[in-house]
Amino acid sequence: MGNLKMDADEAVSKSGTLGTKKEKLLEEIESKQDERFRDIRSLRFGWVKQPIEGSKETETKLMSMLPNGKVVFVDRSQDVTDINIEDPYICMVYEREREAFAKILFPEYQPKIYIPPSRIPAMVWRDESGKTHRKLPHGNTYEERLIQALKEMEKLGFESIKVVFRKNIRS
Repeated sequence: MGNLKMDADEAVSKSGTLGTKKEKLLEEIESKQDERFRDIRSLRFGWVKQPIEGSKETETKLMSMLPNGKVVFVDRSQDVTDINIEDPYICMVYEREREAFAKILFPEYQPKIYIPPSRIPAMVWRDESGKTHRKLPHGNTYEERLIQALKEMEKLGFESIKVVFRKNIRS
């Protein structure tokens, strides 16, 4: 369920930052919160072409959408170079009359399928209580195991997952 308002504790429980203490994440939320940026939401951003005012040309902007239809832009104070398109982020949101702005706090947790050189996929996800689960899908071939992992992640109700090919990670 993306885009719904959440409180600070919910935001921390959805954090995808490994090894970061709850207190530090709460400090991060507090540091970016002010009289305008009050709402905490999970947002996914994408590049969208926008017309330049008073011109026939367009420019590409990083945007998301709120449930009420308002467009959300990343706040100018943010560095957009490290944003992975379509990955969920926990953000502080400031809504104006026609649009909204977001300050990214931290990435939201995403369930993963790890594929080691042995080609035996491992599913890793967190449940609602925050408990981490690991499972190796069954199958006779790599393809069967991978399809089984995808089907199980779908059945668990995840909107998206990340697939990590361990042999392709540079050390």
